[in-house]
Amino acid sequence: MPSEDKSKETLFQVTDRRFWVERKDIVDKAVVPGPRYPSFVEELKARTEAAEAKLRERIEHLNEENAAVRERLRRQSEQGVARARAALVREFLEVADNLERALESAKESTACPQLREGVELTLTLFLAKLKTLGVEPLLLEGKPFDPNQAEAVGVVPVDNPELDNCVVDVVQKAYVEGEDLLRPGLVRVGRYGG
Repeated sequence: MPSEDKSKETLFQVTDRRFWVERKDIVDKAVVPGPRYPSFVEELKARTEAAEAKLRERIEHLNEENAAVRERLRRQSEQGVARARAALVREFLEVADNLERALESAKESTACPQLREGVELTLTLFLAKLKTLGVEPLLLEGKPFDPNQAEAVGVVPVDNPELDNCVVDVVQKAYVEGEDLLRPGLVRVGRYGG
């Protein structure tokens, strides 16, 4: 029986109708598609990318704001330090005023020349220390009165028309630190009567 089966074998033919089998050149031109996700995954991916871009933009904006805040705080801190320093220096200016008053009163007296010399040296040293801080007295006497630099505490009649509206007497010196006025002077202003 086995020999009978061999003779009864049927031959059949298979025709492959796939397009790439019929045309061999199409296989070379074929593009392999990338992984294709279901549409909802693609939509979620697009949303995620948009959210990440928005987040990066927001972080950049916050970094810029933080830099601006730090700069503003630095400037405010510097201004606060400058104000506190100016207030402290103004307090010390009273010491210079008192030393100058002591010298004025000592000029009238001939007693204790060593004390007068000691006060002069102390005042000189004190003014030198203030100068190292950038603090200097303004020279106002003989100059036209400027209300931005001094306060007029009195008017003095003068005979010279060139001294009209000029500072003729300084009651209290004005001091500046660089371009900033630390303390205005107290002065008497000349008035020409004609």
